[in-house]
Amino acid sequence: MEGVVLVSPETYKVSYSINPLTNKKSVVDPKKAAEQFIRLKARFENSKIPVYVIEAQKADPEGRYPDLVFVSNSALIIKGTKVAILSRYACPERQGEEDRVGAYLKHMLEYRVLSLPKVEGLYFEGQGDTRWSDGNHLWISYGTGRTTKSGIEAVRRYILAEKAPILIHALHITQKKTYHLDLCFLPLQNGRVLLHEGSFSPASRKEIENHFGKENVIHVPIKYMYACNSVQLNDKTLLIPKLGDGCRQWMHEKTGMRIEEVNVGEFQLAGGSVSCMVLPLWAN
Repeated sequence: MEGVVLVSPETYKVSYSINPLTNKKSVVDPKKAAEQFIRLKARFENSKIPVYVIEAQKADPEGRYPDLVFVSNSALIIKGTKVAILSRYACPERQGEEDRVGAYLKHMLEYRVLSLPKVEGLYFEGQGDTRWSDGNHLWISYGTGRTTKSGIEAVRRYILAEKAPILIHALHITQKKTYHLDLCFLPLQNGRVLLHEGSFSPASRKEIENHFGKENVIHVPIKYMYACNSVQLNDKTLLIPKLGDGCRQWMHEKTGMRIEEVNVGEFQLAGGSVSCMVLPLWAN
């Protein structure tokens, strides 16, 4: 990564439930959320990764977008380029977030920003529904009412137009609980891959096993629900959400990586965790 984009949590709250992990009655503690955000930001800074922060109160002064903090869902950065493909959200509650993130990428970070066509049924939810592996392999999911097949095809056409040497794999998620790819699939730089096996169709599981090798597939138990929602700080270190119950030791043994934990429990109230809060900027 050449940097990460985060969104500050001033406007974050639970005001609706659009995924199976959110209880609409949950109440966010603003002080705790702010403290957890600061600690998350510090993890990247301590790893010498540049951090760019979108100030939520400036981007969304009316507080219309409480999920803006989950910035990963708003765009896909095409590796090796200064090009961002903005999301087209399926849920009306989030439509508009992508424009605010796109404005920051364009005006503050000088990215060329591409918008998807407004076609009924064409949806794409950014890096929440995508994962990179092996440098130029891009995995995109569909099937839970978020990113759709037509959304994947639109992204494919944009990438082809950029002449980027990227191979796209479409994965079918069949489990509503893991509604985004970053909740059930995480390729690692050492060739291993974290996987909620029950989240995928048999054909998609087979494609994953064929690509990575069955011996490199780490099956994540449901008690570590957010383990796949981790972020690699470098080729040896994985930043995971604090999940308790031995998760840190389990992740170290299974991945062979050094594990750092960060508590983002306030954000898990809305069904998001570490990776959801981070939009990586890719150098290559």
